Amino acid sequence: MYYETSDIYLAGFLQASELPLQTNRRQGSQTIFCFEQTDKLMQLVENYYKMKAVINPLAYGSALKILKNIVYQQKNTYNYYDNSNINHQSREVS
Repeated sequence: MYYETSDIYLAGFLQASELPLQTNRRQGSQTIFCFEQTDKLMQLVENYYKMKAVINPLAYGSALKILKNIVYQQKNTYNYYDNSNINHQSREVS
């Protein structure tokens, strides 16, 4: 079962907390980010909304860049990102 969110900042927080993005999809004009639903994820989401979350700012910034690239690619190619067997690597796009 997946936990789904269209909140890019929450999705970035979850990724920076070492929860891998499983897949994503377009729903109208929004990108929906999907994570495996676990007890750890639910605790992180609760802490995020209670403003008790603690995260490495560099990891968070890196996660947001990756997610923004996914959103941008979807708007231009309508492909979706599937992380089933892929490790995230940051790369500069010119």
